[in-house]
Amino acid sequence: MFSFKLTVVIVFLFVGIFHRLKIAWRNRCFAAANGCRPAPKLQQPENIIGVKNIIEAAEAWQTNTWLDMWGGRFSTIGTTFQASALGRTTIFTIDPENIKTVLATKFENFELGEKRAKLLGPLIGSGIFTTDRKAWEHSRSLVRPNLSRIQASNLSNYETHFQDLLTALPRPCPRTSLVEVDLQPLFARLTLDTATELLLGQSLRSLLASPGSTALRFEDAFNYAQGRIFTYGLREQPALRPFARIYSIFAGSGDSQFDEACHTVHETMDKIIAECLGRKTSRGRNQDDTNVPDKEYVFLNELAKETQDPLQLRYEILNVLLAGRDSTAALLGNALFIISRRCDIWTRLQEEVKDTFGDKMPEYDALRNMRYVRNFLNETLRLYPVLPFNSRVAVRNTTLPRGGGPDGKSPVFVKAGQVISYHVWSMHRNPEYFGPSAGLFDPDRWDSLRPGWAFLPFNGGPRICLGQQFALTETAYILVRLIQEIDSIQCRDEQWEWVANIGLTTNSKRGARVALKFKTRT
Repeated sequence: MFSFKLTVVIVFLFVGIFHRLKIAWRNRCFAAANGCRPAPKLQQPENIIGVKNIIEAAEAWQTNTWLDMWGGRFSTIGTTFQASALGRTTIFTIDPENIKTVLATKFENFELGEKRAKLLGPLIGSGIFTTDRKAWEHSRSLVRPNLSRIQASNLSNYETHFQDLLTALPRPCPRTSLVEVDLQPLFARLTLDTATELLLGQSLRSLLASPGSTALRFEDAFNYAQGRIFTYGLREQPALRPFARIYSIFAGSGDSQFDEACHTVHETMDKIIAECLGRKTSRGRNQDDTNVPDKEYVFLNELAKETQDPLQLRYEILNVLLAGRDSTAALLGNALFIISRRCDIWTRLQEEVKDTFGDKMPEYDALRNMRYVRNFLNETLRLYPVLPFNSRVAVRNTTLPRGGGPDGKSPVFVKAGQVISYHVWSMHRNPEYFGPSAGLFDPDRWDSLRPGWAFLPFNGGPRICLGQQFALTETAYILVRLIQEIDSIQCRDEQWEWVANIGLTTNSKRGARVALKFKTRT
């Protein structure tokens, strides 16, 4: 009996070893056939656990230098390299051709992977932001045409919420007539209000909401759930796990609170969706109303023409809301952070707004053609991208076009299941693509700059952000209206440097603390 069990164990071990050797041989043949050479490695005492990698990442995170750490690695090792942690080797790249390959040229060879759906699923379910393959294609077929039909040129909604923003500002100091405020949390509410009106046909109006209201309960729950998702996401990253646990201690264990937050978000969405479906049912029974168009285009109404499934409607809307609301708020916050520290940029923006609109309300075509505003927003997105890094998982053996061998010009083999992590933050600061002044904030560089895939604030390829034009339009509109209303802006932060607050999106850890002096209207 003993010898039989031992024989079975030996056979299983032999089969397992043979299977691994067979896969290794196939991988070696595939790499050789495609002329692949290995990418350089991060120097580590050992490449199994990756202790040095983990410790360096943990220290950088604790000192708010994590993004800079990656920039240093790319400048030292090269634009593509590999590093190991806890037995897994990841390929890191800032090479535009490699990123183009992952996101576009060989799009079918890479996916988000199961982890994103696992992390985000409890909050936003299955939708365009969390799915792959057929499920993603189905979500895109629902979302893309409806988003494309929304009139970005309809600026009246932005004005309504801009006026709410002015109302929500604290009162001016009697002595100085200055309004001192951190604009970043107000921008988060502003973009929540504009996004919910755009998507649902009714705004939460969180800027004017009172404590305990549905709007603020939704915002608090949405923010809390995102924070917890990011904490869980840290645990899934080998180099971040050691301090993810520390982060969890300070954030609280809170699984029940996370569940409650998700429930609050879903309950609010479901109520609005039920009202929408109820209206459509009633309208369908009234033949006199069947051909009457809606007063304004509403994303939910149009989506409901394609599907009546309340869960799918809930999750598709939450996917778009998550992707669009925070990114626009972060861009606005970063823009004001910079303006309050650069009087030269503030003056140039004032001059262009005065020359283009004066005191008149902004118009869509003129807004899009404002050269310096466009350059300023591009430079803000370059140095402070809302999504500074991202990743994909190879679903089959494939290659990257560059990064292998001593000169970095040979293809790199990527085996099935391997993660490719691309760092937009570091790519946007690379002098090879943006010149020797790449680390300086200079909007004028965009007068002649055409960086192609080296500039990727909204991703690229089939998964490019569908709402990028709306984010840029809203940001430009709010920026212009603030300039029209404000006479001066001053920094009210003792720390001058921008520090990253990394989450599902990335914004200023210090907020946008400013003092505003409004124009005197006669």
